Amino acid sequence: MASLTSKVNSAANVEYHARIITESAIKRELIRISSDILRDAYEDTTDVFNLLDNTESALFEVSESNIRKNFDDMRSLMGKAIKELEEKKNQKDGLTGVPTGFTALDRVTSGWQPSDLVIIAARPGMGKCLGKGTKVLMFDGDLRNVEDVLPGELLMGDDSTPRRVLSIARGRENMYWVRQNKGDDYRVNESHILSLKRSRNEGPHRHGDVLNITVKEYLAKGPKFRSNYKGYKVPVEFEAQELPVNPYFLGVWLGDGASDNCRITGQDPEIIAYLHEYAATLNMQVTVGVVENRCNSYGITRGRQGGNIAEYSLQDELRQLGVLGDKHIPRAYAINSTENRLRLLAGLIDSDGHLDPVSNGYEITQKNQRLARQIKFLGDSLGFRTSLTKKRATISSIGYESEVWRVRLYGDINRVPVRVARKKAQPWASPVDWRQTGISVEFDNVDDYYGFEIDGNRLFLLQDMTVTHNTAFVVSAMRNAAVEFKRPVAIFSLEMSSLQLVNRLISAEAELDSDKIKKGTLADHEWQQLNHKITDLSAAPIYIDDTPALSIRELRTKCRRLRSQKDVQLIIVDYLQLMSGNTDGRGGNREQEIASISRALKGIAKELNVPVLALSQLSRSVETRGGEKRPQLSDLRESGSIEQDADMVIFLYRPEYYGLDQDAEGNSTAGVGEVIIAKHRNGSLETVQLKFIGRFTKFADLDGEGAFDTSGYQPMGLPASNFDSEPSSFAPNTIRLGSKINESPVPFPKGNMNKHEDPPF
Repeated sequence: MASLTSKVNSAANVEYHARIITESAIKRELIRISSDILRDAYEDTTDVFNLLDNTESALFEVSESNIRKNFDDMRSLMGKAIKELEEKKNQKDGLTGVPTGFTALDRVTSGWQPSDLVIIAARPGMGKCLGKGTKVLMFDGDLRNVEDVLPGELLMGDDSTPRRVLSIARGRENMYWVRQNKGDDYRVNESHILSLKRSRNEGPHRHGDVLNITVKEYLAKGPKFRSNYKGYKVPVEFEAQELPVNPYFLGVWLGDGASDNCRITGQDPEIIAYLHEYAATLNMQVTVGVVENRCNSYGITRGRQGGNIAEYSLQDELRQLGVLGDKHIPRAYAINSTENRLRLLAGLIDSDGHLDPVSNGYEITQKNQRLARQIKFLGDSLGFRTSLTKKRATISSIGYESEVWRVRLYGDINRVPVRVARKKAQPWASPVDWRQTGISVEFDNVDDYYGFEIDGNRLFLLQDMTVTHNTAFVVSAMRNAAVEFKRPVAIFSLEMSSLQLVNRLISAEAELDSDKIKKGTLADHEWQQLNHKITDLSAAPIYIDDTPALSIRELRTKCRRLRSQKDVQLIIVDYLQLMSGNTDGRGGNREQEIASISRALKGIAKELNVPVLALSQLSRSVETRGGEKRPQLSDLRESGSIEQDADMVIFLYRPEYYGLDQDAEGNSTAGVGEVIIAKHRNGSLETVQLKFIGRFTKFADLDGEGAFDTSGYQPMGLPASNFDSEPSSFAPNTIRLGSKINESPVPFPKGNMNKHEDPPF
């Protein structure tokens, strides 16, 4: 500096010379960092991931830098504070942080504040628990009692993709039987969400609209409502796999074959013709067994498969499948593609089934209960309306009496590729949807319930392909900040894909049934509505990352880049417990890992000077607490350090959910959601009431006033996120509980399977 002042005659170029000094300082800092990297990289004991993290942090500091001071004196700090106060005074909205979009909440918090870690917690997936013994469909096709499902296992989703079990739910509550007029009964807790589909058009309500409603709310509805809304089911698709025996042949053999060999008894020319065709494909022959006063029997024998040298025996294949002497549907055939299952069912119907031309339905009667249950499962998985009933069969002329099981199938059964002409069904002509059914709900007793939290869209299947459900404050806040206030927002969605999130946001913004968006079945006017509504959403500065099991190092790196490249001003993590922490390879328990994650999130907020909103789970203890069941700081799940690290802890609570119809002052709690600020490092502790609109799973200002117009916005968004105060009472295409078939004049008796029986496969 001394030599510089003597060599520079004028202050005119002081800025240029200052730049030279700054560049030299940065170069020296880069040389120092590079030297440290080289030294540490050659050390055998260096943790490479820590080195990578420290290197990035050091380089980021230089790139931002404004090399940090070790301290600030009081005079400079006082000047900054006064300047900040003057800036706040001149702000018209009075907000110093990122607006939440909720007027009452912004009055308390003045927006989400820079460098704050905000924890938002609620009971995950309220209202998705079932009674003991209720069977659910696993992704591999097995049926499992709900109480036996374990974390990490995969359930079958409503779109035939897997749903991973994240955690287990247990508790005691009022239990109810859901009686389905044309389907299986099941037992649920009072908080369970029923998914009901509207059966007729009326006013603004359209046929097929989906309504999600708790059991308690359903019981308060009148007869007209219950007549208009019914439960429903979906078909399921399994992965195709090769089969040793043609599925149609196996179906025919199960219906009319000898128990201990591969011969088939029958007289339908279509089946006999098929046997010759199948034998030809195997390079084999059909042999005919003639018995006086009985139908001929047919066997496929003496040949080679595809010209191979090795002998091929159809009977040996049946023996290896384990069906000789024990007729049943092998698992590989029941858990297979739709085409193969339809061919198997066609063989069963052609050999042992009957078509009722009046009701246009199939009926199969079996003495073998296990096989009858498997046939019902087959029909359920294909999306047909089914029933299983036990009957007494008698033949008076010989005094014979026996117990039999009758399976009935209705719906679009013309899809079944039967060969026998007289058994070919007509297309479904009734205006009634066979996948829907009227239901009734009956109180049982106070008992244990069992459930789980799952990833994805939280939809999974019961044993008869009934769909059930396992999201809204933080999504509303995200949308408000990005769309209304143009603040760039980054969301790290560890539960669901970015496309799922976008589809849900489109559905919410355009107020369209998400099922129509998923299938693309939009009417012309709905396309116009969609194009008009999503213009602002398309331009919104929202950045979505759906990397699963994101580590804290990856999160920090991505946040730094988003902050520098996109000027992100709000970061959302959904949710904290799904992240993987840094245990330095030494194992450590989950509580320590969560503690390291919460500390790191606070570090990110402070380093980048942006608010970080992290979603967290509450422990199940809140469900067993008496009184109002209001969440407390001690309910934060897995680590007390979350409370310590957070600048603000917010709980979401709906008293109406727990049957509290009035508050302490006698005001109605209907449609009211509470935002409880349980910790506020830089402000007061208050409870803010918001309007919860169940139809759109939307939070809005209670009094209708707000910093922006929320009309037309439907932020239900994330299918199955953790952060809603509780499941919605209505959200398009969020299928919850329903099942089978609609009421119709078709003769179809009630017949319910025993939930405690073993799975059929």
